[in-house]
Amino acid sequence: MEWCGGGDRRRISRSGVERKAANFMKVYAFDVDETLYISHGPVQWEALVALRAEGHVLGLCGNWAAVTLQVPEWHRVLSFIGPSLIGTDKENFLATIKQYVPAEEHVMVGNDHSLRAYTSPDDRRAADAAGWRFLSEGAFAAGGR
Repeated sequence: MEWCGGGDRRRISRSGVERKAANFMKVYAFDVDETLYISHGPVQWEALVALRAEGHVLGLCGNWAAVTLQVPEWHRVLSFIGPSLIGTDKENFLATIKQYVPAEEHVMVGNDHSLRAYTSPDDRRAADAAGWRFLSEGAFAAGGR
């Protein structure tokens, strides 16, 4: 199978038959502070590595510098970092990713202020506003995907 040119999401089989490409990957955006273990959260880095190995796209939507300064091979796991890098907020950052990165599902893993008080922004609100499924850091660490 080969990709057609341009932004077309069709594949051409060896027999020349066109068909729509199945998109089974998910896009995961992880908050950092109080979400990832390296920044006082329950989510281990190894869980992100495992998701990447399954073929999913992963990125950071939060204090990305805490990861890039502590994890030498971060770029082998993560495809995007933001939102402050591009001068926007989490809601707009997530909406832009969803608009330009097609996937089976878009999932934000982060802090839910309805569960307890956090010092970081309310990730559930940003995910909901951007049309992403939200998963709390505790639910993800417990095996939720």
